[in-house]
Amino acid sequence: MSTQYRSIGQVLDLLKEEFSDISISKIRFLESQGLIDPERNQSGYRKFTDTDISRLRWILEQQRDHFLPLKVIKERIDHQDFGVSEGDRESNSHGASPRGAARPNPLDSGSTSVSLTLDELASASGLSPSKVMELQKFGLIEPLDDGALRHYGSEAVIVAKVAAGFLAHGVEPRHLRAYKSAAEREAGLMEQRIMPMVMQRTAQSRQQSQDTLVELINLGSELRLSLLRGALANHTGNRS
Repeated sequence: MSTQYRSIGQVLDLLKEEFSDISISKIRFLESQGLIDPERNQSGYRKFTDTDISRLRWILEQQRDHFLPLKVIKERIDHQDFGVSEGDRESNSHGASPRGAARPNPLDSGSTSVSLTLDELASASGLSPSKVMELQKFGLIEPLDDGALRHYGSEAVIVAKVAAGFLAHGVEPRHLRAYKSAAEREAGLMEQRIMPMVMQRTAQSRQQSQDTLVELINLGSELRLSLLRGALANHTGNRS
């Protein structure tokens, strides 16, 4: 049976109902990052197989549902780990992973280094340029200072994508200032704990400060989630 090919426009039509932020430029960007590799016809136009489309759908799901950065997605593709669900990955033969098991380093976003214009950031996140500017207005993202056109880095991409998820539930950028304020207070608390190590200026103390930060961030994440569950117990029925 001959292989069925689709053009990039046909792929867009196929996926746009499921992924509202998909665009031709985003598909091209994912190709430029080495995440997909469609064939080309003699005229140079891309032609996508069902396998290409399945991989693209998986990539978009990881971005939308799990906010995974492109570097992590690419690593999983390179290790042929795509198609494994997050629940299966987080579980082992003995059930849920115990606290203290290996976790991703929270200090590493996993994102590749990027430099996007305002329009590119809007396209990558699914936000309008005006909403991206609102995120900047409220201090949630900051442009890279390159002395020329305004550009944005990988952390801005992550924030913008998360903000797009909030916006889908009616939560505007101005409402997210509380998260920034809480993060700054938490960062201040952690800085107090590691400053004595940082001041020693040795390789060992630097590593110790990084290890301490990782542990504090993970502890803070667990505490916030538990407190949220408690605060929302009246709505979730979870009173354990």
